[in-house]
Amino acid sequence: MGLEAFPEIESFQKLPRQVIVKGGTSTFSHDQGAELRGIVINNIGHAICDVRVNVVIFDKKKLPVLSTSAATDPDALPQGGIGTFVFQLKNYPQEISDYYLYTNWKFNEKA
Repeated sequence: MGLEAFPEIESFQKLPRQVIVKGGTSTFSHDQGAELRGIVINNIGHAICDVRVNVVIFDKKKLPVLSTSAATDPDALPQGGIGTFVFQLKNYPQEISDYYLYTNWKFNEKA
């Protein structure tokens, strides 16, 4: 889902009924490696927990070179809740430019 598909922030009804993950900025420094930040929006209609974001990074030939995951902050999201994630890859030699993001989560039965 591209950024241009996001409606005005006050109308979550226009978003698809799914857990939406969107990557933000990617930075790189020789000392700290590559970093990718983004957000997760829970719009499935139920509270969720144990939310993890997975990233697959591709090289210039569109071949996967790295796959990893990170927990979101917070790791439990109510309906309409927004969480953040950060991937810090110290050994990755360049800025992350071609990647695919997806989420894993569970229904929060306690909410």
